[in-house]
Amino acid sequence: MLKEIALGARGNDKHVRSALRDGFFLVRCAVPDRLLDEAYAQLGAFFELPAEVKAACRVTGADGQCGYLPPLVEQGEKGRAPDWKELFHWGAALPAAHPLRERYPARYPRPSFPDHLVPGIGATLGRLHTEMARFQLDVVRHLAGALGATPGYFEEMLEDGPVVNRATWYPPMEHAPSADHVWMVEHQDFDLITALPRATAAGLEVLIDGEWTSVEVPEGYAVLNVGMVLERLTGGLARAAVHRVTAAPGQRGGRLSLVQFCHPTPWTVLTALRGTGDDPAAPEPYPALTAQDLFQRTMYRINRLDSQQSAAARS
Repeated sequence: MLKEIALGARGNDKHVRSALRDGFFLVRCAVPDRLLDEAYAQLGAFFELPAEVKAACRVTGADGQCGYLPPLVEQGEKGRAPDWKELFHWGAALPAAHPLRERYPARYPRPSFPDHLVPGIGATLGRLHTEMARFQLDVVRHLAGALGATPGYFEEMLEDGPVVNRATWYPPMEHAPSADHVWMVEHQDFDLITALPRATAAGLEVLIDGEWTSVEVPEGYAVLNVGMVLERLTGGLARAAVHRVTAAPGQRGGRLSLVQFCHPTPWTVLTALRGTGDDPAAPEPYPALTAQDLFQRTMYRINRLDSQQSAAARS
């Protein structure tokens, strides 16, 4: 059973810290149901398009952080085969002269929406991105207070950060190329936190006390999970939970999900907050590195860099 965090509630710091140790928790979702329904309908129409039509919506030079990615591209570190899923990413644009965009162009691509294929999808997904980002800022303000940080501590590192939305279509498993393929192999997210509203079908599981537990998102809620960034910033108090997406034996049909990854600005240095560990005198468990270093290292490990795919295509 996942713990619920009530935003704005006072005097529950111990409960919040316990939920962060679990790595997965529930929060009342502020994103309107009507907007989620509209986004799912338009994204469903997009993913139903022929493969060659969707392939034209791929954006080069963005390491898959914008536009479409076909199935069998991303492969988890523990996967025997690439994940059986299709992806569509989008975020918010920064001004052309913004120093973050100039320094990290692959992290800040201009959003590219297939309005010529699904009319109105760009406006819908843009509103969804804004609503989910506002919701996640409310969450991190609450977490900062429970961790003894200043209220805007996480908020500042997320200001102009490459916060990215992802729509994932998991095709029916009976169409998978082989038994080695799964929807998404076990992994940890490598952002600050991730918001997951309700999906169109079951499949999300989290590893708790060595056992896989199915995660059901109640109506009106979102699941939030801890990423590697928050684990490092809290010296291991918060734990980037191991999770996966699998189809149950005999499960028919596919699954469509929406998530938003809250990445801090790439130049953020990930050093632990004071006083968050169980033993203040204990040495830091992680060496300091930038958010960009962590991002690039993990993207390489899961085969998501454009340079890797180009090299594979040439070989």
